[in-house]
Amino acid sequence: MPQAGRETQVLIADDSPVVLHMLEAMFRGTGFDVLTARNGIEAVEMAFAHDVSLIILDVMMPRLSGYQACRLLKSEAQTKSIPVIILTSKDQASDRSWGLETGADYYLTKDEAPQKLQELVAAALAEWKNRAPRRAIKRHTSIDILSRVNDLLDRQLFEATLLSEIGKVARHLVRFDETVLSVMELVARVVDFTVGSVAFVEGDEFDGIVVLHHPVSSAALEAFQRRLSDAAQHHRGGVPLGALRTRLLALEGSEREVSSEDGLQDFTAFPIVTGEQLVGLLALAGRAVARMTPETEALMVQVTNQTHIVVENSRLVERLRDLSIHDGLTELFNHRHIMETLTGEFQRAGRYEGAVSVLMIDIDRFKLVNDTYGHQAGDAVLRELARLLVGALRSVDVVGRYGGEEFMAVLPETGPDEARLTAERLRGLVEERSITVSGHALDLTVSIGVATYPRQDVASVSDLIRLSDGALYRAKASGRNRVAGAGDEAPALASGADPTVRET
Repeated sequence: MPQAGRETQVLIADDSPVVLHMLEAMFRGTGFDVLTARNGIEAVEMAFAHDVSLIILDVMMPRLSGYQACRLLKSEAQTKSIPVIILTSKDQASDRSWGLETGADYYLTKDEAPQKLQELVAAALAEWKNRAPRRAIKRHTSIDILSRVNDLLDRQLFEATLLSEIGKVARHLVRFDETVLSVMELVARVVDFTVGSVAFVEGDEFDGIVVLHHPVSSAALEAFQRRLSDAAQHHRGGVPLGALRTRLLALEGSEREVSSEDGLQDFTAFPIVTGEQLVGLLALAGRAVARMTPETEALMVQVTNQTHIVVENSRLVERLRDLSIHDGLTELFNHRHIMETLTGEFQRAGRYEGAVSVLMIDIDRFKLVNDTYGHQAGDAVLRELARLLVGALRSVDVVGRYGGEEFMAVLPETGPDEARLTAERLRGLVEERSITVSGHALDLTVSIGVATYPRQDVASVSDLIRLSDGALYRAKASGRNRVAGAGDEAPALASGADPTVRET
C-alpha cells in the first residue's frame, strides 16, 4: 500500500474489537490517520464531523447496519462522494448485490487476503483525489441521524410500494385507456402534474395519450403538445419524426376543478430508450414539475421505465384484441364479434322490453367488379363501403362484415319503421356515391334485408338472422337495389336504377 500523508483520514467501523484493532494497526503502519467506530451510528457521526477520505464498514453492527449507514452516507450531499468499502463475512451473491445496491463503491469479504484490501484502498484513494471537494462540515447528532434513516426507510417503502402498484395494474388486464389512467394516477402521487403524456415512437410514427390532472387552457394544451414533439425530436438526435397524434383523457375529478393554468410553468420529459432507440416518453408539465427534487427525478426515471413496460404491454394486448375482433380488410368487426354484439343486444332487448333491428346488406353484382377489374378493385370497394356505412350510422349502431360482400348492421333500440328508414337511407347513399378504383368510376348499389325483435315468430338470434336473410333474398329477387322487410309478403317496389359499372 502506498504511503499516505498525515492529512489522509480513514474511518473504520466494526463491532469486533479484534478486527478493529487489526485494521487500525495495518492502516496506521502505512501512514494513515485512523478513526474508529463500533456501530453504524458512530460511523455516520464521525463521517459528518471529520474530513475523512475513505470509509470501511462492517455489515453486522448494532444500532445501524453497514448497509443502512452506507445508504445514508450516499444520500447526503456532504458525504456521498466519499469512497465506501464494505468489509464483511457475508459472502453470498445476494449480500454482495445488496451491498453495491446501497451505494458502496467496493465489497470485500474478510476471508480475502489483506493485499486485496490494500489494493482497493489504493484504488479508492486515487479516485477520491479526482472528486470535487467536500461541502462544509456540519455536525449531526444521533437523533438527527436516526431521523434521517427513518425518512430514508419511509421513502424507500413509498418508492417500492409505488412501483409495485404500477406493476399490479398490468395484472388487472384492463383496457388500454384504463391502464394509462391508472398508471398516471400513480404518477400523480409522485408529481402533482397538471398535464402529462405517455407517448410511443415506432419508426417515424409518434402517438401519445395526453392526460389532464388539472384543468388547462386550450393554448396551454397546444403548447404542451408542441413541447412533447420537440422533446421527442431532441432525444432522437434531430432525426425527423412524423406529426404527433394524440388522444385526450382526464383523471377522475379533474373536470370538477374550476381554476386552470393558462400557461404551463415547467415541462420535463423522461425518455424511454431500448437498444439505443427512442421508443417512448413520459412527459409532465405544470407548476409542481418545476419543484421536483433530484430524489424525485431519480424516482421518476424508475417510474418511467415501469410505466412503459405496463402501458406497452396493455397496448399490445389491446392490439391483439382488436385483431381478434376486427376484419383485416375493412377494419369493421368480424363475423364472430358482430354476432356476439347482436346476441348481447337481443338479450338486452328481451330483458328490458326494448327492441333491436338487424340490417343484412349485400353489394349487388359484386362478382362483376372482381371479374372486370380484379380482386384488388373488389377489396377497395369493400373498404370504401365499410367507411360509408360507419359514417352514416349512429354511434350506438354496430356494423360488421358478415362474410364476403355481405355486411350486418345491428341497431339497438330501433323498431321496424325506423330500421326500414335507416336501410332506405343507406341504400340511397350507396346509389348516389361513385367509387373510383384504378381510374374507374363504379356506380354500385346494395340490397338490404331488415328484421326486428321483438315479433311473434322470433324467439332467438338465429330466428332474427333467418328473417333478415329471407328479406335480403326477396330484395335481390325483386330486382336488387331495394330494401325488404321481414314482414313483406310481396316483392318490394323498385327504388332506383339497376346497378352499372362505367369507366371514366
